[in-house]
Amino acid sequence: MDIGKNIADLRKRNGISQEKLAEMLDISRQAVTKWESGKANPDTENLVRLAEIFGVSVDEICRGETFEKPKKINYVPGHILALFSVLIVAAYCTVGGLTQNFNGEVLIALIILALPMHCFTHLIFWGMAKSGEFSMLAGYDSSIKYDAENMKRYVTGLDFMTGFETVSYLFIISATALIIPELELYGILLVGHIISYVAGIFFVGYKYGDKIYADPADAKTAKRGLPSSIILISLILLSVFWFMLLFELKDFENNTARPFPMLGMMFLSVGFALAGYLFESKRLKKADEHAPLFGKHFIVLNLCAIAAMAAMTLL
Repeated sequence: MDIGKNIADLRKRNGISQEKLAEMLDISRQAVTKWESGKANPDTENLVRLAEIFGVSVDEICRGETFEKPKKINYVPGHILALFSVLIVAAYCTVGGLTQNFNGEVLIALIILALPMHCFTHLIFWGMAKSGEFSMLAGYDSSIKYDAENMKRYVTGLDFMTGFETVSYLFIISATALIIPELELYGILLVGHIISYVAGIFFVGYKYGDKIYADPADAKTAKRGLPSSIILISLILLSVFWFMLLFELKDFENNTARPFPMLGMMFLSVGFALAGYLFESKRLKKADEHAPLFGKHFIVLNLCAIAAMAAMTLL
């Protein structure tokens, strides 16, 4: 019965350092070291707490015979979706040239979606899942201990969700431009793509929200920050959409300076929203479970963002 080796294996499998495990158990790091080296064994209370942290039974910690091996992560769907993105762009060029329905603006939109927004991000997600290094992931905090295996599944899920959504819109945009070119719907479809793209990211984040953190307290903090994240993304998308709508309604021309004041207000609105989010993130790190849902700075700055958006109408 090698309890120490079993504890060490479970700790490493969950991506938890000795220091973090000691902090979670409210004991010294030296005590954890003694357990893992076989010089001492945890008492019954600590065995129960270890079982809760690792998500196994006390018997499994003592015997170490029924640990489930991590399931192999499948990267193939992400590779296939990235290949489809490139093939759709190539197909549009070929069919558009043969039918004389080729449109340069549509091609630029397709290339932006297929290459930087899909293939490049796919390579980043794939690299993180393969290496276990997640520092490039938005919102990653090096001071927090994560569950390594679930983090890999999280970024793989992000890769599939965003890839599937992008391929779907690539097909819709290219097919619409080829079949009904006079409608020129690609601008509206791009806005729809951005909204559903962000929604997909939030969906995957919600699915893995409780699983990617080694410490339940960190998971609770992340959940409290979800509403402010949704509001931030919503305001940014709304600002961009409002600018595009006003640009069309006011009949601005691309080669004039008339839209620039309105563009400045759009950036100001986004800046207020970002500032509010940063203040809110800082507040939540120190807040307890009884703290209000939103802080004063967050509310005021978001009202400023809405006011700047409204000012765009007057310019």
